[in-house]
Amino acid sequence: MIDPVQAAVGIVVVLITVGALIYIFYSRTNAVEKTGYGALIMLSIVSLMIPVFWIMETNGEAISKTQQHDTSVQRGAALYAQYCFQCHGISGQGAAGPKLNGNSAVNALTDADLLRIISGGIYDPANPTTALMPAWSQDYGGPLTQDQIQYLFDLVRSADPNYLAKNGYPNGAGTNGFTQTPGDLQSSNPSAYATAIAQATAGTGLTQYPVVDMSKQKTITIDIIDSPAGATCSPACFAVPDPKNVGQFIISPNVKVKVGTTITWVNKSKTPHTVTSIVGQNTGSPVPAKVFNSGEAPPLSPGQSFTYTVKASAYTFNSNHVVLYFCQIHPVMLAALTIVQ
Repeated sequence: MIDPVQAAVGIVVVLITVGALIYIFYSRTNAVEKTGYGALIMLSIVSLMIPVFWIMETNGEAISKTQQHDTSVQRGAALYAQYCFQCHGISGQGAAGPKLNGNSAVNALTDADLLRIISGGIYDPANPTTALMPAWSQDYGGPLTQDQIQYLFDLVRSADPNYLAKNGYPNGAGTNGFTQTPGDLQSSNPSAYATAIAQATAGTGLTQYPVVDMSKQKTITIDIIDSPAGATCSPACFAVPDPKNVGQFIISPNVKVKVGTTITWVNKSKTPHTVTSIVGQNTGSPVPAKVFNSGEAPPLSPGQSFTYTVKASAYTFNSNHVVLYFCQIHPVMLAALTIVQ
């Protein structure tokens, strides 16, 4: 894309140069004594053109610097989508690992420290052989070259407006490279994208569904059904029978139950699934909780069921009395039990 300022300066230079040549031609063709004036004018024009060319060169360098930075951030976003989103969240918001997008502590690191951490990782001071974050540089056994380390560095720095302004980079909408990572991940690995979305929205994405209060029932059934038209759950949905419409379902992964309630999940979809409780909310790197698990070997085939009786330990498992569970085969299938006594 042509820079308008550079184009305007170029036009001015061309006009001045053409005017100067015409004037010199006029001087030489009318009187020899005017040649000295023409030479003086030409010298003045050249003197004026030197700073003009300097401005154009400086402007060109600034444009190249910005373009190089933008390219580096784009490549960093692609690398992040490939290697890093599982621990740091799909948009750097933090999942199992530290938040990178807009973290004041990360922004306060010196360039040398940030590059060192990305390259060599972080190790537990109490146990130096345990990596809290792995090394990413090939120099330390990682998979990335030094150029790729720089790309990730520029990606992290793109989330700091003060850093961008200080170094003369564009600032504002569209300059934070973390906004590119969801699209990069979706295009390169749709399955991982679905998992990451579930991870990023766990605890909030569930709120789009109504909480079905079944706490007065001693036995309930939660069906796993193929996604009906217009449903956002994929590839299957957790649903409960609609008490007002026989044969109909209420699609909701949010069910309120009481301690002592017996729950039976029935796979009425066309594909196998599991019903697996997890620790916390991270389905991108889930830790199965010892609350309930239908098992993955083998999973629930179509027509099979799994039964669990809610225990008091499930009520106290999390401080908010909510136990999240998901399908180990399709992690985007996230659901919750809100437990009451």
